[in-house]
Amino acid sequence: MKVELHTQTKEIKDGKLEKKQGTFTADLDMSLASQIRFEAKFPDLAQREDLYNYSKRISEIKEMSAPVLISKMKMLYCWFDTDVSFVDFLKLFDLTDEEYVKRLTNEIKTVFDLVMDGSAEKN
Repeated sequence: MKVELHTQTKEIKDGKLEKKQGTFTADLDMSLASQIRFEAKFPDLAQREDLYNYSKRISEIKEMSAPVLISKMKMLYCWFDTDVSFVDFLKLFDLTDEEYVKRLTNEIKTVFDLVMDGSAEKN
């Protein structure tokens, strides 16, 4: 299933800082391939827990700090079937704009809810 996240980057144009809005579209892949991506991209995390439990634990954290948001992005990245590198994926999201981060956090929650609902249906 295709999902979208709103992206925001900044660039300097004619000496002024401008926000650049966009979207990142990816396939939400809830198959075992997502676990393989998790193990390949984040082996240290994968040694301690699987992607589903990591996602569940990270999503329960209500605090919004840069490390928590990056952890949530790791979770999302593994659920997405994409060829974009993780660093390039992170570069799509402006963490310095508080309003944008709130919007992004809501979008991340929506995707996570899809994953949890999909997993519940499988049981």
